[in-house]
Amino acid sequence: MTFEREPTGDATKDAILRDAAYAAQARIEAFAKGEGQTVNMNRYFAAYARTYWVENAETFKKDGLTVTGDYRYFDFKVTDVADGTAAARYCEDQSKAYNKEIKTNKVQRTQPSDKDFVLYTLQAVRDSAGDWQVTQHSWKKGDAACVQG
Repeated sequence: MTFEREPTGDATKDAILRDAAYAAQARIEAFAKGEGQTVNMNRYFAAYARTYWVENAETFKKDGLTVTGDYRYFDFKVTDVADGTAAARYCEDQSKAYNKEIKTNKVQRTQPSDKDFVLYTLQAVRDSAGDWQVTQHSWKKGDAACVQG
C-alpha cells in the first residue's frame, strides 16, 4: 500500500486524513486476513461503515478469496469539519491489485480500465481516544476525479 498524502498545515485536517489512511489500511488488512473484527477495523471504523466492511471481509473469505498486489492512495482532502465530525475524500488506484483464490493461490488478473480508480467519500466522528472513525463510506469506480492514464 502506498499513500501519497501531503500535510495540510492544519492539525485537525491532518489528523482526519491520517486516520482516513489508517482506515483504508484496516479495510485491506481485513480483506487480506478474511477477518472483519481486527483491532484496526474496530479502531478506525464505527457504526454502519464497520458493520458493512466486517461483513464484506468475512464474505470474501467464505467465497475463497483474499487480496494481493499493490494499492495506491492519493488526492486526500477534508471537505468539511464541524464539532467532532468530518467529511473527507480520497482516491484509490487498484490497477495493480487483484483478488486471489485462497485454495489455489491463483491471481485473478483483470484488464486495466478506468474502473481501477475509485473515489471514496467518508463521514467520520472523533472518538473519546481522539481517533477519527469512519461511520459512513461510499465509493464510485471510474470517477473522473481519480482516473489517471
